Parts: sequence; C-alpha cells; structure tokens
Amino acid sequence: MINMPTTDFDLGELTLQKPTQEERTELGQEDFLMLMVEQFSNQDPFQPVENGEFIAQMAQFSQVSGIAEMNQSLERLANSMSANQALQAATMVGRSVLADGNLGALGSEGGLKGGVDLPYGTSAGYVRVFNPRGEVAGEFPLGTRGAGLASFEWDGMLPDGERAEPGTYRVAAFIRNDGVEEPLATYVGSEIQSVSLSAGGRSALLTTANGQQVSLSQVKAIM
Repeated sequence: MINMPTTDFDLGELTLQKPTQEERTELGQEDFLMLMVEQFSNQDPFQPVENGEFIAQMAQFSQVSGIAEMNQSLERLANSMSANQALQAATMVGRSVLADGNLGALGSEGGLKGGVDLPYGTSAGYVRVFNPRGEVAGEFPLGTRGAGLASFEWDGMLPDGERAEPGTYRVAAFIRNDGVEEPLATYVGSEIQSVSLSAGGRSALLTTANGQQVSLSQVKAIM
C-alpha cells in the first residue's frame, strides 16, 4: 500500500540546517539539491513532478549559477584592468601630454604647447592666448591644416616683443569665416607630475604641472 501525504506539500515551508554560525542569505548548489530531494520525497506519487518542470527548475538554477560565475569573472577582470591602468599611468610621470582643457603653464623659458580638433581641413584656424588677467597675450594662425588634431606652440612672446611673465594662460581656438568665429575643442600640453587613483581605485588620475587632474581617457597625445 502506498501511504499518501496527509497534507499538501509546500516547498516554501522547508527549513535548511545552517552550515555555519553566520546567517545564510543565499542558496548555493548544495541547498538547491537538498530542496530537490525534499520535493521528490514529499511529492504525490500519483501526480509526480513532470519532466518538463524538473528540467525547467534545473535550467533556472544553472542560469543563476552561471550569472554569478560571470559576475565574479567580470569583477576579477575589472580589478586586473584597474591595476594595469595604474601601472601604465605611473610610467607617464615626468612626460608631457596633450589633454582636454584650455589652461596651460608658461615657464620662464620655452613656450606653451597645445592642440585643436579641426572638424575639417581649413586654413582659417586661429589660436588666441589670454594672460592670467584675462587680457589677450597673443593670437596666431594655424596655417593650412587637414581635419583632425592640429598641434601648435606659442613661444611666449607678446606682440610688443617682450617675454610674457610666467603663469597660467588660457587658450581658445576657432575657425574664422566671414567674420564669424566657430569655436574649437582645445588640448593643452602639460607635464605629468603625479598619478593617483580615483575613489574606489577604479581609474587612474594624472595630475599635471598646472594642478589639473585628468584621466587616461582625456589624454589626446603623448609628447
């Protein structure tokens, strides 16, 4: 004779013995198998779990397990990439780069290097330089250039032939057509003085000579 369960079986009423002293918040593979065994032990023999339902449950567990393993792999990959990025950034200390921005440091010697992003080839590109007081310190044409990055260097000389005082200067670039000035994106050359990690250590930040912090993705070129 087959003994029938006296009450309907509810999978949600099952309790699992805690494998550790800490409270469990997730079901692992062993927990899932224990639930499956309990389900089979308490099922109605005249209405057993169908093959399709059993396969669906196994597939669901495999999918969840696969997602968890994939997340762990992605986390390890992200950590590895962060460490590699920090090492790459460290090798740039002492080198000059072109990075997003419009502020550059002019020393007692040498000039101020930078670049502009030309949307198309033109001979009407200009660069204007402003001193720390906001006054125009110089303006010069870029000459005939093709589309893309066009580098330039201001020699630090004022229109009257005198040397400009050291300090932080602002650059602006534009294309002049029929008296209308079309602004352009600018990049300023600066020496990398140090490297630091952002909050969480996910990315490296480069600190330039003028105190600006830029990420590796903002670096347009290494000079």
